[in-house]
Amino acid sequence: MKRVILKILLFILPLGILIYLIPVDRRINFVMLKEDCAYRGTWIFDRIHKNDRPADVVFFGSSKTINGISDEFIESQLNLSSIHVVNFGYCRYGVNIYPVLLKEILKSKNPRLLFLEVRSDENWYSHPVFPYLANARDVFLATPFFNRDLVRDYFDSFLYRIKLIKAGYFNKDTIEPIRGDNYGFRSSTDTASKPLMENAKKEHSVPPRELGYYGKLLYMTYPAYYLEQLSELCMKHKIKLVFLYFPDYGTLLKEPMQMMTYRKYGEVLIPPQEIFNDPDNWGDENHLNQAGARKFSDWLASQVRKELGPAILSTQK
Repeated sequence: MKRVILKILLFILPLGILIYLIPVDRRINFVMLKEDCAYRGTWIFDRIHKNDRPADVVFFGSSKTINGISDEFIESQLNLSSIHVVNFGYCRYGVNIYPVLLKEILKSKNPRLLFLEVRSDENWYSHPVFPYLANARDVFLATPFFNRDLVRDYFDSFLYRIKLIKAGYFNKDTIEPIRGDNYGFRSSTDTASKPLMENAKKEHSVPPRELGYYGKLLYMTYPAYYLEQLSELCMKHKIKLVFLYFPDYGTLLKEPMQMMTYRKYGEVLIPPQEIFNDPDNWGDENHLNQAGARKFSDWLASQVRKELGPAILSTQK
């Protein structure tokens, strides 16, 4: 039985390596995400590689960032012709996607400042699109510690690679027009209903369960691994990393629960609570609407100025 298993493995392993050695147009990785997050994968790739505009100030995060940060408005408030702001938010959570995204950006852009969305608590699982956008090395050498999605990511990466090869060499549905949008902000003009926001407030006003020192240490083992990777990338390329707190509506938390961890890697910005406490600023229980995003982005523009510093600003006028 052991010999049979060994023979199977000796057959599968070279085949698996060959699958990853077959060249595939990198854009197809993003295009094949298709309607996920409203076709945002294609736009992200094209904004990085097909758009000549720089990306000096970038925002990473979930749909909260997509709906809550108007990159175009912030850029207009800065009023500096050579500072370009881009919202690279992508739907859902998982901190392991951010080093992948930053490495992609660094192939074509040279950001100075990176803002990373953080919430009341950190998520300790893999981002759903990580195995689709990460290279083989990042997937198969991912940390195994407290990584509940490790085997799933292996499996999904391998199957997606086969799908990419088929699409790249045999199908024509990967031919997508270039997305020329300069900015990534997307939000709604709607205002969430009062009953919806009241229910959200009740849910978010429940005091969080305290894990204790060792509990927090174990809980943060997985996300901290990728925060460390992101921090090292930023330091290597002289990018200032700043954490940006997105409080929930009605939360009792004035700052994120993992504040100590974030402070190891960069400054943590806490926005004015009144923006997030006003139910008229929300499109639904999780996302700011355009009115809320405008107020938040107006405050953020002043923070971006401070983070860039007078020396950089003076040379950009």
